[in-house]
Amino acid sequence: MMSKHIADTLDRKYRTALEVVAVLILGNQVLVQPYLMRLTTDAPLINVAGRQRMLSQRLAKAALVFDRGSGARASAALAEMRQVLGLWSTSHEQLLRGDAGAARSNRNSMAVRDGLAALEPHFVTMRDAARQIIESGAGDRPDIVRVREGLAAILDHEAEYLRQMDRVVRLYESEARGRVETFRRIGWVLTGTSLAALLAIGLLIFRPAVGLIRRQVAELGQAGDMLEARVRERTRELEAARERHRTLLEQFSHVGRTSAVGEMALTLAHELNQPLGAIANYAEGCLIALDAPAPALGEVRDALRRLVAATMRAGQIIERVRRFVTRQGPSRESFEANLVVSEAMEIVGIEAHRHGVTVTLDLAQGLPSLWGDLVQIQQVLVNLVRNAVESLTQSQVPKPTLVIWTRMTGQGGVEFGVSDNGEGIPPDRVARVFDAYFSTRAGGMGMGLAISRTIVEAHRGRFFVESEPGVRTTFRFQLPAAPPDHERADGLHRGG
Repeated sequence: MMSKHIADTLDRKYRTALEVVAVLILGNQVLVQPYLMRLTTDAPLINVAGRQRMLSQRLAKAALVFDRGSGARASAALAEMRQVLGLWSTSHEQLLRGDAGAARSNRNSMAVRDGLAALEPHFVTMRDAARQIIESGAGDRPDIVRVREGLAAILDHEAEYLRQMDRVVRLYESEARGRVETFRRIGWVLTGTSLAALLAIGLLIFRPAVGLIRRQVAELGQAGDMLEARVRERTRELEAARERHRTLLEQFSHVGRTSAVGEMALTLAHELNQPLGAIANYAEGCLIALDAPAPALGEVRDALRRLVAATMRAGQIIERVRRFVTRQGPSRESFEANLVVSEAMEIVGIEAHRHGVTVTLDLAQGLPSLWGDLVQIQQVLVNLVRNAVESLTQSQVPKPTLVIWTRMTGQGGVEFGVSDNGEGIPPDRVARVFDAYFSTRAGGMGMGLAISRTIVEAHRGRFFVESEPGVRTTFRFQLPAAPPDHERADGLHRGG
């Protein structure tokens, strides 16, 4: 209750402080901003007024040159008079309106308006005289009498015009200085008020608030320590659960690989039978040749070389199967997508060939490296290819074909795809193909695709299936590119 009372008091004081700040802001808008707007137009007006003196002198000088000159010089002087007269007249209108092209009008003080009123007769006389000179001087035969009348009028009024214009300029400058001084005083008042408000806020609001915050921080620190202890305990539990999940996934994967090899036993036996038969034939031939009275050692040597090659071939087959089946612990490494495809095809490609399935590989080049368990990803691909081969065998299509591809994804990862032209999956079963114990094949366990999707998702990937019955079925999965070295983890990828 005490903390609530203190908080309510601070809240009221804070609201009062906000109101003071709001008043200061409004005071700035009401008192300061108008002066700032006036100051932004004072300088242009003073410049225009000062320029008027220079323009009147240029106008008189051009009239004298035109009167005393001839030919090109007189023409140039007349052209200058036209130009100067236009600018001089426009600037005079700006002074009368009290603007200089800015967002200000009718702002001249009474003194400035009186000065401009005293200036007006001299301006009008000089302007009309200049127009008379321009009109009379145009053409091949200028009216010299009217030109000189206009020149005399300009010269008669120029001195008084300059004197009155000097007075107007001084008025503008004096008023501008007065506005600057007023603005300075208002600024000091607002500054003092702001400093006083800040001091009051500091003493009455922030200092009590800091004390309250310190007490609450101490309480939060104690609660934070308790929370951290609970988080550490929860983290240990999650790590243990994640480790159990990794172990179960590896066990399921091992069971899946063992089951796959068991189902391919006939194919593997057929593949091993060829090198083993060759070994037996070459060995028997060597014995027969060596029993001869004059053994043909060249033939024996050649047979032994072929025997060694057949032995190596059989060893490679056994090692490939052993590596696929026996590894137990999870392994994380950087690997290439196309290597996964090539090694998977060494395991399952023979079965596809034995069933008469034409396999086409469409492997993109320049793909990014992947990070994870190569054997598990290989297991996913082997499972997809075997499912496709069995589907093609059961559907008995005339020309069974299987396309396996790798390609870059839009997110910079890699997509694996397996597509066959078998009978397809009924639409009502497509959504269930990844469910455990659900199979579209007679006698199927229904675990292959479920395990495959679990493996892909553990690698932060996604699985997709599209099927058009009687046309084509496609399974594809996408994996992200290998992260930088410092972001790699030994275990399964964490969610995200």
